Amino acid sequence: MADPVPPQGFLIRPIPLGFVNAYLIRGERPVLVDTGVPGSAPKILAAIREEGYDPRSLALIIVTHAHPDHFGSAAALSEATGAPVLAAVGEKSALKSGAGHPPVPVSFLGRIFAFFIGKTATSADLAVTPAILVDAPFRLDAYGIDGMVEPTPGHTRGSVSVRLATGEWIVGDLVMGMFPPGRAGLPMFAEDVDAVKKNIRRIAEAKPAIIYTGHGGPFSNNQLEGLLQVI
Repeated sequence: MADPVPPQGFLIRPIPLGFVNAYLIRGERPVLVDTGVPGSAPKILAAIREEGYDPRSLALIIVTHAHPDHFGSAAALSEATGAPVLAAVGEKSALKSGAGHPPVPVSFLGRIFAFFIGKTATSADLAVTPAILVDAPFRLDAYGIDGMVEPTPGHTRGSVSVRLATGEWIVGDLVMGMFPPGRAGLPMFAEDVDAVKKNIRRIAEAKPAIIYTGHGGPFSNNQLEGLLQVI
């Protein structure tokens, strides 16, 4: 099945950063979700400008979870734009250290990637202190967005997703693109696999219009329901 094409009127612009994605939510002021690996700031700032925004107008940076491929450029982008960083309470110490959570592999590929990740030093320069910490659904109206941040733990203890009134979801690594392309799968790393499955079911029950993921995608709800049939 081909990846779904976002209809006109949707608010999310994907920003591909190699093997990982960041996302820009287009409102009166933009909101950024995830920041890629270290060194991704110039490409993200260029994408903000391409959408017609001054980077200093960035209202908020949301980090879905504390793995370096998702928060690696958060500190640099917050400094460049002045935007505050939002994350879950459970991710605070991992973000402040700059090291992130250690990956917990739950698949063969996960064990291979964890081996190489463990040999890569994480710079203290990545450390970021979230200005906004959440442990419950958090509405984004104050940032000009009709939507909310929702806790969706499992991949990490404090993973969050972003849900918009348009039916668009950004779910971080709760769901991952698999090979061959176009197939939704479970994450290679998870601190609580049962919680991952529970949150995937909850999102599918909400009948999302489109699901954006940190790796691969996007996916339709039919693809998400197809994943539920095999897990």
